[in-house]
Amino acid sequence: MNATPRKVGLKLPQMPPDLQSPLRAALDVAFALTTPDAVIVGPVTVPAAPEKAPVPMGHPIPLTDAGNARIAMMVLHEEPWRQRALRRLGPLLAEYSVNTDSQTRRDLADEASLGRPITAQWLAAGTVAYDPLGRGQVLVQHAALLLTRGFKPSEAELGGRRVQALIGLNDARMRIASDPIIAELMLARAIEEIIDFAFAANGRWLPAPVERRAALLQLDRAAASLLEGCFQGYDVAANIRAAERLAERLLGMRAAPDWIGPRLVASTAGL
Repeated sequence: MNATPRKVGLKLPQMPPDLQSPLRAALDVAFALTTPDAVIVGPVTVPAAPEKAPVPMGHPIPLTDAGNARIAMMVLHEEPWRQRALRRLGPLLAEYSVNTDSQTRRDLADEASLGRPITAQWLAAGTVAYDPLGRGQVLVQHAALLLTRGFKPSEAELGGRRVQALIGLNDARMRIASDPIIAELMLARAIEEIIDFAFAANGRWLPAPVERRAALLQLDRAAASLLEGCFQGYDVAANIRAAERLAERLLGMRAAPDWIGPRLVASTAGL
């Protein structure tokens, strides 16, 4: 194990003044979790202030708690273990990923193969707060290089994504009468898969859930308009019909076609 590092010369990312002290406390937690070789701090996500508007008589009172600001930290070390941790430090919610460099690179490759390199994205946009050996900066450069390669799914993978989204839409349709709540939950998942297909088909990284709507607006404004219609009121059947129009736009069809996936290697050994 390395000697206890000196927490000097820490580089802090830009953030609102009221979050600077919580951030320093969050960095203290990183050094308490392990003996770091490097600490990389992702961009801070600050919740938007809720709009203040008069509430008409008889209407529900809107939620006024916008939630906590959020930040992610990658803590690299040499120990043979990895760990996730979450700490709330005043108005700041800090998420920690304690990991080795080699395992982190494998995790980045796995995320990229699925089309959603969320960790690589915040690493590339992050701040190397502590890096006496230079390993943090090398990892950030590796993440940025990975992102430049783009997402290149095979035709077989795209076919599977299209079919899965349409099966989900069909399952939601089947449950309207028997369980509308489950139908609505399944519809939301199917819509996510429909949108993700559009990005995969265009060779684009799949957007993070919080960015999905804004990203779709940039990719296909007409599809973003159709998405709005999928969440109008409590009529699940109407929302499903709107989702069918979205599927027609992005998938080219509303119902799952006949499909045969590729043959994959299967294990023949016993359990």
